[in-house]
Amino acid sequence: MDRQRAERVVRLFESRGELDQLLTFDESVVWACLERARARLRAATVLLDAEYWESAYTEAYDAFRTSAEAIVLRLGWRVPAVAGAHRITADIAHAAVQHVTEAFAPATAEQFRQGRHESEYFDPERPVDKTKEDAHWALAHAQAAVSAVEDALSDL
Repeated sequence: MDRQRAERVVRLFESRGELDQLLTFDESVVWACLERARARLRAATVLLDAEYWESAYTEAYDAFRTSAEAIVLRLGWRVPAVAGAHRITADIAHAAVQHVTEAFAPATAEQFRQGRHESEYFDPERPVDKTKEDAHWALAHAQAAVSAVEDALSDL
């Protein structure tokens, strides 16, 4: 993990009041968060196999986001429920692992987030249904993100 790069990004968001510093650090919380990401990845796979494209996409996104949260926790912070919280989380994870993967690259993270938004917040003016290809794309990106975080955390 590129801790220096990640901490620069953390300082930016902290200065805006968009992060909360953890008062105590507990390594087990980081691993519990990553296990939640793994569980969501498994759930996304089950949903994809059952051909529930929309739900598989959303669950894959949650695996992606939750794995990024594990990075933020490892750095000693948490992102509270603020506007843009998912973007902040992905930006910090990207800074931390960019030297080895583009799993959290801003363009991909934004595409993923927008796709999840379409699934979660139905717009009758512009209905969007996820396809098999969308669900497979989401699962592949979530798997890459979870794997990158596992590697980053294991190296510490």
